[in-house]
Order: sequence, then structure tokens, then C-alpha cells
Amino acid sequence: MATPFAPFANLRLLWRRPTAAAISLREGLQRAADLVVIEAFAEAQDPGGERESGGRSIGSGGIEGNITRWAVVPSGANWLDEGGAWSWTDTGLRPTGFPRGEKLEAFMGDLASLPATTESERGWVTIATLSGVGGIDAVIRAAAGDEFTGAFAAGR
Repeated sequence: MATPFAPFANLRLLWRRPTAAAISLREGLQRAADLVVIEAFAEAQDPGGERESGGRSIGSGGIEGNITRWAVVPSGANWLDEGGAWSWTDTGLRPTGFPRGEKLEAFMGDLASLPATTESERGWVTIATLSGVGGIDAVIRAAAGDEFTGAFAAGR
């Protein structure tokens, strides 16, 4: 069942999820990776602490929000494609192994406009915190998806 934030999703993240062991010792222990797209509803915080939400470009600053859905990008597809035919997991729970502290490519804006983007809507997100898995967090996760905080930096 989709989270109540699903209709308001305005953030798309690209995570290169490591899969099997190293591809080749000759290639410097590169690892194969699935491209995973994670969508969320996020609110931006300006340096003064006020929040902005919706499809506006946010520049750089803190963000917080809830994951709404995720999907593995099919072979040959672009992570900024509309994704209508992809197999989405819409529980709002993060994919297994989703990291904190990793810098993820991001699009923040009107997801219905994809694949069209502008430079100000593209950037990087570093996830600082993710909701826990026990206690009251278990109740919140089941109802609203995983909560997160992080930092958005505009520009590619």
C-alpha cells in the first residue's frame, strides 16, 4: 500500500547498489551494481530554518522527508525516465542495504516533468539519518515510510 506522501513525491535519488563480488582484479576491484531509484517527499530547510516544499528548486541546504517508493532501473533505461513500466516497491520502506553518508545523485522538482530537468533541479544528496526499525519508529515506518534527513547540494 502506498504511503500518504506518495502523491507529493518531489525527490528522486539514484543509488548504485553493490551486487556481486568484484568484477575483475585487473579493473581495480570494481563491483557490479544495480541502479536503484528512490523517490521521496522532501522538505527543504534554508539556512534560517524555514522550510520550503513542493516542486521548486531549492538550491543547497538541509532536507528531511519520507521515502515513498523505489525501483531497480531496467537495463538500458535512464534513472530520470518517467518509470511508468518499472516494478516499483511502494511500501515507503528503504531498499535493503540503503546507506547513510553516501553521496547520491538527485533530482528535486516536479517528478511528473521527468525526463526533462534543469540544472537547478539536479544535484547531490547525502543521507545523514534514517528512521530506526524498532519501537515507535516501527509504527511510523508502517504508516508513512522511512524518514530521513540529509543535505542537498545543487549542481552536477
